[in-house]
Amino acid sequence: MNMLAPILPNDCLYIQLQWESREVLLCISKEGIRCVEEVDGERVITIRGSAQAMMSLLQGSLKLQQQLRLNELSVTASFRHILLLESIFFLAKPYDVVR
Repeated sequence: MNMLAPILPNDCLYIQLQWESREVLLCISKEGIRCVEEVDGERVITIRGSAQAMMSLLQGSLKLQQQLRLNELSVTASFRHILLLESIFFLAKPYDVVR
C-alpha cells in the first residue's frame, strides 16, 4: 500500500463495484482502502459488469481500459478518475515472482 500512497487522494474516493445482484462500496484514500456501507460524500465512481469481468479487473488479468473497449465493464467517472483507477489497479495487482 505504501507504493500507492503518492497517487491516492487525501479525501475518500468512493468506488461502487456492481455485478449481477451484488454491490460493494469501497473508500480509497491515503489512509487505505476499506469497505463501507454508505457514501459520506459526493465523489462516487461506479463500475458495472459481469462477475467474470470484475474478477479479471481485480486480479489484474485485464486492464480497465481494455475491458471498457471490449464493453465488458462500464464506468461512470471522469476520465481523470478512470486513469487514477487504472493506475491503482495496475500497481496493486499481484505479480508472479520468478526465481
